[in-house]
Parts: sequence; structure tokens; C-alpha cells
Amino acid sequence: MKKTLLSLVALIWACNMTFAQDTIVAWTFPSTSADSLVDVSIGINTARYISNQYGTWGSASYHAILIDYTTNGSLGSPDKCGKSVGWNDGADSAYYMVKFKTTGYGSMKLYSKQQSGGSNPGPRDFKAQYKLPGTTTWVDIVGGTILCANDWTTGVLNGVDLPAACDNQSSQISIRWLQTSNFDINGGTLLATGINKIDDIIVTGVANTAIEESQENIGFTYYPNPNADGNLFIESTKTMNEIKIFNIEGQVVLSQKCNDLNQSIDLNSLNSGMYFIQAIFNDNSSVIPQKLIVQ
Repeated sequence: MKKTLLSLVALIWACNMTFAQDTIVAWTFPSTSADSLVDVSIGINTARYISNQYGTWGSASYHAILIDYTTNGSLGSPDKCGKSVGWNDGADSAYYMVKFKTTGYGSMKLYSKQQSGGSNPGPRDFKAQYKLPGTTTWVDIVGGTILCANDWTTGVLNGVDLPAACDNQSSQISIRWLQTSNFDINGGTLLATGINKIDDIIVTGVANTAIEESQENIGFTYYPNPNADGNLFIESTKTMNEIKIFNIEGQVVLSQKCNDLNQSIDLNSLNSGMYFIQAIFNDNSSVIPQKLIVQ
């Protein structure tokens, strides 16, 4: 039975509000269309596909790994999945990858299921990473460590938050599931015959219109942005308790306590680049991190 994924609903805590999550892309491999192409998506992502690769494009060791789509998936027959072999010696080199655009969406979450095993035990260890358009750096996704087993319930990412850096990207961002060791699921050396399967890859997000409406209700503003002089001014209609600034990896690089409707922050300790700013209020509510450019 084909899985219905046209509308996923997930709980997003931000500003004490709940927003409906839309499916930005999903690979569910239904029996009627089990292939590399996306099964559910918003309009700008209808041509997206999944790939399985080894190494970096253009390097001598680079090669594609064939994905088979004829094996039963997480729901059993007739549901299908993506299955591949050739993971031996693939630590930090072999991976599944998808690319997609996120124009108009934020507060995104990542879901996936993996299985390694049966009579041909496959790779045990993976981690999820993302890469922004125009960059070459892969960044680990917090909570994206995956430990596979011979089932569909162990190697699962269940609504892991994608960082705010992935929000509202008009060019393709990349997500990959990178093999991180050469152990099979039994702790032995991974052989060339070792099998890994992947299913139910889903990325959801909240339309920016909903987020913007919530921000307007709070009345949170900051300026100048982009910021070139090192002084950022913040105004709010609710009393702020703390201001946090994150880098694109989701790390807090600047934090300042306050107890006021107005606040200024010295940004001179930050390098030029893109950051995200968040206000936490005295009632423990907060605004969703918003983009800040430091010049």
C-alpha cells in the first residue's frame, strides 16, 4: 500500500505556537514508482533524486554505487526501499545523498530509516550531514548519529531539526548519510557483500508566512542588518531575558542577558558572515532564530 505523505504534521515549539509542517521532499519508494526520483515534494523539487556515492566528485577514487529498488521496505510487501552493496572500506567516503531547495520554508525536520543486515550484514555506523549551496564544507547535523541494525526501528532519524542555515534556500542544499566506520552490524569487518537499505526519507518545514506572522505578533525587530559597524539594536514588545547569536553550525557564539524591551549588542567579536539571532523572553517563550549578516 502506497504511503500517504502529502501532508505531515509535526509539533514545532517556537514562540509557544504550533505550526503545520509541509513535506518539502520525500522518498518513500512506493511499489508503483520505486526509483530514484522524489515521490512527494513542493513544486520546486519535483525533479530531485537520491544517489549513492563513494568519494568526492572529480577525484580518482570517486564512483557511483548502484541502488536497487526491488527489495521490500519498512512496511513490508509491496512497499519498496533503496538497497545497495559495496560499502566495504567506505568509512568517511560512502554515502547516500539528496539535494533540494527550501525557498519559503523554515523550521525544517529530517526523517529517515535504515536497515543493515540479514545474511549479509551491512554497515553499522552513519551520520547525517548538510552542505549549503556554494560551499564545499559538510557540517554534522546535531542528533544525526545513526546506528543501524537488522531492523527498521534502530537506524532511524525521527524529526531531527535541520539548522536555521538551511532555511529559505533558493539554490539546492545537500543532505547526506555518511558511513563512519568499516564495522558491520555485528562488529565484524564489513565485506563487499554487506547490504544497507534506506526508506522513508522525509524533509518537512513550516511556510515562512506562518513564521513571519508569529514574529509580527511578538513585535521583535533588530537593526541594522546587514551590520557593518558592530552595533546591533534590538526592540521588542515583550520583555527580553536573553539574546543569543548562533553560527551556521548552530553553535552559540554570543549570548547576552537583559531585562528590557530594548537592547544593544556589540558584534565586533564576530567574523564577517551569516549568523542567526534569537530572543528569549521572561515568560520562557522565544522567537525562531532569524538571519543576521555581519560585514
